[in-house]
Amino acid sequence: MGKIAIEEHFLLPEFDDYFRTLIAGVPSESFDPVLPKFWDLDTGRLADMDLLGVERSILSYFNYGSVQLDPDAERAVQMARRMNDALAQRIALHPDRLSGFAALPLQDPDAAVGEFRRTVTELGFKGAMINGHTGGHYLDEAQYWPLWEAAAQLSVPIYLHPWSSPADQLKAYDGYPDILGPTWNWTVETATHALRIMCSGVFDAYPTAMMILGHMGELLPFCMERFDQGWQFYAAHKAKHSITHYLRTNVWITTSGNVSAVSLTGALSALGADRILFATDYPFDLGPAFLPTMENGILSTADLDKVYRGNAEQIFQLRGGG
Repeated sequence: MGKIAIEEHFLLPEFDDYFRTLIAGVPSESFDPVLPKFWDLDTGRLADMDLLGVERSILSYFNYGSVQLDPDAERAVQMARRMNDALAQRIALHPDRLSGFAALPLQDPDAAVGEFRRTVTELGFKGAMINGHTGGHYLDEAQYWPLWEAAAQLSVPIYLHPWSSPADQLKAYDGYPDILGPTWNWTVETATHALRIMCSGVFDAYPTAMMILGHMGELLPFCMERFDQGWQFYAAHKAKHSITHYLRTNVWITTSGNVSAVSLTGALSALGADRILFATDYPFDLGPAFLPTMENGILSTADLDKVYRGNAEQIFQLRGGG
């Protein structure tokens, strides 16, 4: 039985002009070299999946192509529907190998909930991928609680994926562009976003809601003792439980983009194999080179099977990888 990979990015050429408008100012050389891999949801993608033994990929629009970047809310609603329909058409060509996460126009929270429900119930999508904040607004805010309610009702997860901090919060990085993006800022920003969600009480209101974090949990599993210590300093909390409670109850993490013996051992110790999912961060993965780290004995055979496919089968209601 093959692996199920769940952070597998793509873009579509028919939306390239739109995407480039959204990220005006971002040097194109940072993503142009991998555009052929982004665009190929056919033979090239399937061949790369085969190299890693991936039976099924759950596809998501890369954050440079996120509809959340659109300053025009009405256009974002229209484009999200078009983008999701286009993905569904591609998936229909290889339904035994590909699934999808929805792109949501969070500029209009009500429309986002409607699109979320439509993509899951009509298109068969497996959840939604949210690329960070939307115009400085975060998923802990009351306007987004209906989205978490929908996720709980639909029994599908929300995958919180990185994006840069709002521009007015980047002063600490002045003069150090090499620690922006995936080097550091994306991790810190996403971890803070996730902490806001866990501390908001939304998981008390919707206890079956599921959140997925990539990159071995954006460092959060390695700070759990610190969280417990710090929690005790404050008498008032919006949430009923500690951060570590929600990490062990409502959160799953993936292997995307942060696989080493150290990170895997730490995540396993902090959360256990039941909360780790396989992902490659395609097309930025290391290819087959990182599989020996997964299979070097840190995980038992039974736990490796959970990470490679068993956990995903349960969360995404996939049986036999289908």
